[in-house]
Amino acid sequence: MKYTSYAYSIMHRYTFFKAADHCRTALSNMILKRNAGHNKWSNIRHIKGANDQQKSLLFARFSRQMKLAIREQNDSNPETNSKLASIIEMAKKNSMPKDTILNTIKTHSNSKAEPYWHEIKGPRGSIILIQSLTENVKLLKQNLNTLVRKSGLAYCDSGAKHLFIHKGILIAKPSPDLTNAIEDCIEHAINAGAEEVETAGDDLEPGYYKFICEPNDMPKVRTNLEKYKYDIVHAEEEHLALQKVSLSDIEYEHLAKFINNVQGLPDVIQVYDNVN
Repeated sequence: MKYTSYAYSIMHRYTFFKAADHCRTALSNMILKRNAGHNKWSNIRHIKGANDQQKSLLFARFSRQMKLAIREQNDSNPETNSKLASIIEMAKKNSMPKDTILNTIKTHSNSKAEPYWHEIKGPRGSIILIQSLTENVKLLKQNLNTLVRKSGLAYCDSGAKHLFIHKGILIAKPSPDLTNAIEDCIEHAINAGAEEVETAGDDLEPGYYKFICEPNDMPKVRTNLEKYKYDIVHAEEEHLALQKVSLSDIEYEHLAKFINNVQGLPDVIQVYDNVN
C-alpha cells in the first residue's frame, strides 16, 4: 500500500494501520505493499475530453478485452457473462459508441480464436509477457518473430509467467464528501474486499486511488466501492511483476519501441512487463 506523507510512513514492504473497529482485526491489520503499477507502455489515463487518438486507443483496448471475455467464458451474452458485462459498462462510461460495442460482440460471438502467451527476455533481466488471442497462431508467431529479431531480443528459455501474479485492478475517485480521504479509503478497501490500496503512484491522477484484489472478486469490490460513491474509471485484470528491474534510458526507449510495435499486432490482447 502506498501512502502520501500525510501522517503515514512506510516500513520495508509492510504498512500497518489501525482499524476503526476492533472486530476488523479478523481481517488482518496488515496489507502487503507491492510494486503493483499499471503497464506503463499501454496505460491510457481516463481524462474527460480525451482527444480522438486517445479515444481510439481506448476503444480498441475495450474491444480486445471483450474479445477475450467472450472466449474465456464461451459466452457472448453480457447477462450471463459478468466479465463481459463489466467491460461493456466501462466502455459505455468512456463514451464508446453502442454500435461499436454491439459490432464487437457480434464479430467475436462465433470466433474460434485460441489464447496464447509469449515470453520475451530483454536487457538486465527484463521480461515482456504477451497475451494474445488468435485464429492463426502461425502468422502471429511469424510477425512476432520479426519484431523480436529486429529488436535484438529473444524468447525466454523457460516459463516466465510464474514471475507475475494475476490480479484485478480498479482505479477510482472517492466522493468529494469525504473529509479524511486517505483514512476512509483504507477503511473502504477493507470493507469492499480489496487486498491492497495505493493512494499515490506514477500511473495515478491526483485524487484517484488504486484497489487491488483477486480477479474473481472484482465485481464484488466494484459494487461495494460504488456503494461508497466511488467513481470507478478503470476495472481490469492484469499480471503484475513480483520483482522489477531498472533499465538505462536507452534500454528503456528501445524496449518501449518494441512493445509499442507488439501492441500494434491485431491479435495481441495485452502486454505486461517487469520494468520500473
